[in-house]
Amino acid sequence: MAETSWIVTHAYLIPLLPLGSAVIIFFFGRWLPTKGAWLGILAIAASFVMSVDILMRVMDGSLTVPFEMSWPWFSAGIYPFEWGVLLDGPSIVMLLVVTTVSFLVQVYSLGYMHDAPRFKRFYAYLSLFTFSMLGLVLANNYLQFFVGWEVMGACSYFLISFEFERDAAGAAGNKAFLTTRLGDLGFYGGLLTIFFVVGTFNFGQIQAHLHDGTVSPHMAYIIALLVFCGSVGKSAQVPLHVWLPDAMEGPTPVSALIHAATMVAAGVYLVARTYPFFAVAPDALNVVAWVGTTTALFAATIALTANDIKKVLAYSTISQLGYMILALGVGGYAAGLFHLTTHAAFKALLFLGAGSVIHAVHTNDMWKMGSLSKQMMTTTVTFFCGFLALSGFPFTSGYFSKEMILGTAYGTGHYAIFAIGCFTAFLTALYMTRAFSLTFLGEPRERDRFAHAHESPWSMTIPLMVLAVLSIVLGYLMHSGGWVEKLFAVPHAPELVESHAATLIAVGSSLFGLLLGALLYLGNLEIVAKLAQVFSPIYNLLVHKYYIDEIYWALFVRPTMALAKALDWFDFNVVDSIFVDGFGWITRLASKIDSWLDDHVVDGAVDGSGYVVTELGALARKAQNGFVQNYLLVITLGFVFLVLWKIF
Repeated sequence: MAETSWIVTHAYLIPLLPLGSAVIIFFFGRWLPTKGAWLGILAIAASFVMSVDILMRVMDGSLTVPFEMSWPWFSAGIYPFEWGVLLDGPSIVMLLVVTTVSFLVQVYSLGYMHDAPRFKRFYAYLSLFTFSMLGLVLANNYLQFFVGWEVMGACSYFLISFEFERDAAGAAGNKAFLTTRLGDLGFYGGLLTIFFVVGTFNFGQIQAHLHDGTVSPHMAYIIALLVFCGSVGKSAQVPLHVWLPDAMEGPTPVSALIHAATMVAAGVYLVARTYPFFAVAPDALNVVAWVGTTTALFAATIALTANDIKKVLAYSTISQLGYMILALGVGGYAAGLFHLTTHAAFKALLFLGAGSVIHAVHTNDMWKMGSLSKQMMTTTVTFFCGFLALSGFPFTSGYFSKEMILGTAYGTGHYAIFAIGCFTAFLTALYMTRAFSLTFLGEPRERDRFAHAHESPWSMTIPLMVLAVLSIVLGYLMHSGGWVEKLFAVPHAPELVESHAATLIAVGSSLFGLLLGALLYLGNLEIVAKLAQVFSPIYNLLVHKYYIDEIYWALFVRPTMALAKALDWFDFNVVDSIFVDGFGWITRLASKIDSWLDDHVVDGAVDGSGYVVTELGALARKAQNGFVQNYLLVITLGFVFLVLWKIF
């Protein structure tokens, strides 16, 4: 075994290092340089180095995967539960994704958040979130996975509502927390069902039971869809997508870390981990495929009319997550995880680039920007790289992974899904051309903001440069280097059918979107306004996001609030006023009656007895006063009484 194998056997340190930094920053950050920010950065850098070492060992063959370690955690009756580490292709790639993006986001935040209140707490939350995500990624069982999943959800709530002084931020945090909890109910039900059926949470043991036929296809179908509910919530798939756009109320580095590269990708990762159940019940994959397809198209159409640059990227994220779910649904296990990896790079780049723009012009509204390329060249060039990658421009990272997804859909005979995927690729290129043109090109639409715009500091631009390089070359490196096949191999994966026609349609869709976007938004913008008027019904439908929020408000939120108010009235006027206060009033009355009886009857009887005894004692004292003549008189009278009683 090689000398550096110590890193493999101590892989559990990868999540524990950020956890340690989070604890130290929480309790001692105020006394540390930069309030502990550099400690968080160094911790995640160490985790990144360990992750790279493990990847290199897998690629050169010195580490055979899967590699698993476990330690006893607790026991419940005859069932032991463990805390373990599972190193395989998906987990190793996710380790690199999380540590890379987290490291760059934490460096970026030095400049973006330097004047923010609660700076120390922000870095503690980032480190705690990174720990939970890494713990989830390395989990070798569903219970540990669920613990990391829920801690990550709590950290997401903390970070989305970090600027809780603003009502919108607080409301967005609540919305994200409650919406994702709905999906988690299904996930939790799936976990209980898994344990009931197979008696273990360990991934390897579960897979062995599935191969042995212990789990029926019907039960596997139920488990797969229950667990998939968690993915729908966390990865913002229709109909639980509504929380992600509002989550943009959090600081921009949070958007890049949680809602572009890591947390939302956890739902896709969960489907990948649950793939053995889907293999036993392939009908469940059709549900997954159509949920992903619907989400990809649905979110892309809304992004066409969004004016907030972060909201455009948020809906783009939902759409791209739909692509990943679509890929897994049509059997493209490798394609889905490949796109997850490349998307993490270029979407983190786009969010951080948007943050650089917002930092310079102090607005999210793209219609108040324009011509920023003249003031912010580094941000412009790097954002352009992310824009091309997301649009699937040939030979960028997004091109390789997206083409693999669409090729899988076509090759497996899902022609309707392939067609919708190509149309979504067209929409993606169109709305990203719109976003880039309105932000960086043309004439400045607000001169004051343009005049004060300036390039961001090095702590923000260096991460942009690194991510820009990855956005261009990562897809090619993974595709040509055989990483996809080696790291994402899965048994029984469908064999891809190469089709030059499918490739040309997919690429042509993206290029046509770029061309149409350039024609519309690089020329006279009045044409766009006229088109919005001509197609006003469709435009208004998209601006209002298909009125989904309004529908949910009418069907769920308002009735729930009305029920809550009714219960509050019942609690105050019936439970409190009649039962609680009524019993209190009765108790006080009974207490007063008891007090009167005690004072006037019981104490009166006691005092009366004392009075009688006292008076009798007084009379007795008169009979024994010490005068002999009185005693003789009493004796004489007594003798006379006896004599008379005897005579008569």
